[in-house]
Amino acid sequence: MNAVIRLGVYAAIFAVSACSRAPEPGPATPAHAEKGETKPRAEKEGAAEEANAAGEEAHSDHVKLSPDQIKAAGIDVGAVRRDFAGAVGGPGVIIADPQRSASVSSSVSGRVLEIRKNLGEAVARGDILAVIDSREMAQFAAEAALARRQRDLADATFQREERLFNEKVSSRQEYELARAARDEARTRARLAEQQLATTGGGRDQSGRLLVRSPFAGVVTARQIALGDILEPGAKLFEVADLRTLSVELSLAPADASRVAVGAAVDVTGDSRTAAARLGYLSRILDPETRQVRAIASISDPGTHWRIGETVTVSIALASGGGEKALAIPATAVQTIEDKPSVFIRDKDGFAIRHVTLGPQAGGYLPVKSGLDGSESIATSNTYILKAEHGKGEAGEDHD
Repeated sequence: MNAVIRLGVYAAIFAVSACSRAPEPGPATPAHAEKGETKPRAEKEGAAEEANAAGEEAHSDHVKLSPDQIKAAGIDVGAVRRDFAGAVGGPGVIIADPQRSASVSSSVSGRVLEIRKNLGEAVARGDILAVIDSREMAQFAAEAALARRQRDLADATFQREERLFNEKVSSRQEYELARAARDEARTRARLAEQQLATTGGGRDQSGRLLVRSPFAGVVTARQIALGDILEPGAKLFEVADLRTLSVELSLAPADASRVAVGAAVDVTGDSRTAAARLGYLSRILDPETRQVRAIASISDPGTHWRIGETVTVSIALASGGGEKALAIPATAVQTIEDKPSVFIRDKDGFAIRHVTLGPQAGGYLPVKSGLDGSESIATSNTYILKAEHGKGEAGEDHD
C-alpha cells in the first residue's frame, strides 16, 4: 500500500515539473514580422521623416496660385532679358498718342443747345457730340442751297441752248454764253458746299450745327457747357483712342546719344509694367530744360494706364557687339531669407529662386547667377507673392 502511494506522489511531481518547464530558446521573431510588416519600423519612420522634410522644403520654395488668382492680383509675367547691354532711364508721363487724338472745334460762332457726350464716354466715328445753334451755319446752308438751285438752272439752260445750237436754231455765241454760265454756277455751288463743310460735322433739319466725333475713342476733355456762346475756332472736345498711348520723357543729351528710335522700352508704374517701343527722339534740345524730348508708344487694349500718370521708363541700349548679359526688371526682385529672389512661373504658380545680381542700370538688374535665361518670371506686384509665401511659412510654424 505504501508503495502504491509513493508511486502516485512521484507521478504527480513529474507532471507538475513537465508543465512548468520553459520552452527552449529559438530564433528571435521581429515585432514587425508578427504584424506582417516588410521593413523595420525605424527604417519606415526615417523615410517618412525625409519625405516630410522634402515636402516642407518644396512648399517653402513655392507659392501656389491659379491663373485666375494671378490675373486678379495683377501679376505680370515676362521673360528674362538675354541680350542686356545696359539701359538708361528716368521719369515719364503717360499721354494720348498724338496720331490717335484730336481736338474737336467749330469754325463758326453760335450757342450750345445740347451736349450729347460727356467726359470719359466712349464714342464711335460720326457720333454727335454737341448741337450748336449758329447764325453763320444757317447763312452758309442758305447760300449752299441757293448755289445748288442756280447750278441746276444753269445746267438746264445749257442743255437747251446746246440742243438749239445743234438744230441750227441758236447761235454759237448764245451756246458759249450758256456753257460759261453753267461752269460758273457749278463753281459757286462747289465753293458754297466746301464753306458749309468747314463748319464741321453737318446739320440737322432745323439747320443747327451737329458736332461729330472724327473717330472712335473716348472723350478725354470737354471745354463747353450748355448755353455757352462760342467764337469761331473755339475748342469743344478732345477725343482719343486709348487703346494705344504714348509715354513722354526727357533725356539728358548724353543719354539720348546712346539710344536710337526703335529701342525696347520698359514702363513701370504703380504695380504695373508694360513693354513699349521708342518711336520719336527729338533732334532739338529744349532751351529751358536742356533735355531731349522722346516719345515711346505703348499698347493698352486692357486700359490699364491713365493719361497724366507718372511712370518710370528704362530704354535698353544696343549691344554694339559688346558683352551681353542676362537682366531682370528691378520690380521682379524681392528679398527672401535675406537673399535677393525672383518668382519663376510654373504650372502650379511660382517657384522661388535665389539669384546673384549686379549693380542696377536704368530699371534693370544684371543677373550673375541663378537663372539661365529661359525662365518666365513675375515682373510686377511681386510683393503679393512674397506675402503669400510668408503666410505659408507662418502656417507651417503654427502647426
